[in-house]
Amino acid sequence: MTHFGILCPATDGHLNPMIALGRELQRRGNCVTLLAVADVESKILAAGLDYCYIKKSRSPKDANMHSLAELGELSGFTAFKYILNLMKEEVHLLLSEAPQALENAGVEALLVDQTTIGGETIAEYLQIPFVTVCNALPVNQEDTIPPFFTPWSYNTAWWACLRNKAAYLLMKRLTQPITQVLDEYRRSWDLPSTVTPLKRIAFHDSLN
Repeated sequence: MTHFGILCPATDGHLNPMIALGRELQRRGNCVTLLAVADVESKILAAGLDYCYIKKSRSPKDANMHSLAELGELSGFTAFKYILNLMKEEVHLLLSEAPQALENAGVEALLVDQTTIGGETIAEYLQIPFVTVCNALPVNQEDTIPPFFTPWSYNTAWWACLRNKAAYLLMKRLTQPITQVLDEYRRSWDLPSTVTPLKRIAFHDSLN
């Protein structure tokens, strides 16, 4: 039996498939703990999974709901910048709280949602295996694949690949504040420096 920990955003589109995966692992005799903010405690417990909360003083109850409601009022680049700011806050919260919580719970392996930036870093720090789970559009960066945040169609022409590459470079610049948070923790934990967040969260799928 293995004690699996789950890291994913506290929204239904990510929680529901992760809960389903967790329940199947339970059915096979494993222990499963899902780490999340206080907003979704009742949903996780109702599903029969163990719940490990991120410190409530750092993440007040209903904070996630308020953030999503505010995001719903925004659009375009304003919404995009708001999401990036939320991601930065969530990365800091996760990296500061999750390692000790997971260690205390006795988690032996991690299932990390691809959009949970910092999950790989936590697994490296705890020296436990992990597997990346894609519950949304895959965000792997390839020059021949249009970035997920664009409406562009797939095209292997040289100009299309150049356009895609330019968009990824822009994303790298925009996500630099998130990369800096990751690197601060990785340096303090004696881990190698990271690459761009949206590339790194899809970089490894390992459970050996």
